[in-house]
Amino acid sequence: MTGRRRVVLITPGFPRDEDDTSCIPPLQTTLRKLAVRHPEIRVHVVALHYPSRRSKYRWHGLEVCSAGGDNRPLPMRLSAMVGASAAIRRRHAEEPFDLVHALWLGDTTLLGWWVARRLRRPLVATAMGQDARPTNRWLRVLPLASARLTAVSRRASDELERSLGRGADEVIPWGLDPTTGVAPGWDRRPIDLLGVGALTSNKDYTALIEVAAWLRDAGRSCRVTLIGDGPQRTQLEELVVARQLVESVRFEGHLAREEVLDRMRTAKILVHPARYEAFGFVFLEALAAGMTVVSRPVGAACASDRWRLGEKVEELAGECAAVLDRPPGTTAVTVHSEDETADALAALYASPVNLMVPDA
Repeated sequence: MTGRRRVVLITPGFPRDEDDTSCIPPLQTTLRKLAVRHPEIRVHVVALHYPSRRSKYRWHGLEVCSAGGDNRPLPMRLSAMVGASAAIRRRHAEEPFDLVHALWLGDTTLLGWWVARRLRRPLVATAMGQDARPTNRWLRVLPLASARLTAVSRRASDELERSLGRGADEVIPWGLDPTTGVAPGWDRRPIDLLGVGALTSNKDYTALIEVAAWLRDAGRSCRVTLIGDGPQRTQLEELVVARQLVESVRFEGHLAREEVLDRMRTAKILVHPARYEAFGFVFLEALAAGMTVVSRPVGAACASDRWRLGEKVEELAGECAAVLDRPPGTTAVTVHSEDETADALAALYASPVNLMVPDA
């Protein structure tokens, strides 16, 4: 690929420094791989809300501008958007951008549309999660007609179709390469069932507790660890007491990403009963750590020997029992590689085909 391209990437949040590995991990891995494989593409990151203070810094060689929005409500949020727009235009005057790319269909995409319109540059907008769903009120007001829409999975694109009457123009899944080293064997993994994620109603970790109870009643006692925090934690702890699983279920709260990956290398099955995921990067992390995944058919889910799908609690529990009875091994599995994601993003950035400038 030839010809330099400059892209301004607008995101709600970005790592405050190189040690902040828990902030949008798939974006971090993709940008670092993109810089290595496609140095002709230079990305300038604008973080609208996090870090919460206005600043300019470098992250692994990338320019980052934090607008310090801190998720304040309107109209105060407008101040951060106006400041970010001015900063982008000043940087554009020094070195012109070729493309504007906004992540999440919300205020970041509204800012992206405004900037792209002012600079007369194409706009790419990516649906990243719940923003693809009809409950996203931003979808009613965002001027998306001239934006090239991308999604991180085919299911997320289908959700956009239901929400907008228009699916994604391009599906670019996140990628993750396996960690180096040999994954610990089945007998060296003391955690039977592992849950990782925010303790919210959408993640539905009540189903994980019910799976553990189902397995116990079927004569199989399992060691369960749940990593994460959120509004449902008290409810889940009460359910553990009610199901008499206090000795089996451990809550670890929020952990740094490195600690989560370490736990995955000591666990057998990731049980992820979320009712909706646009992608589910945690799936890739678990498979790369040698785990088997049991989940509902959401996001990037794809049935295989190492990825079992179910909908009801009884189905999820039955799949867990089958895996525990016949362990499939702990070899690292790659669903989508970092190279594939970086190459697909580079191709999107490099080609003007079907990229339109937003109307004035």
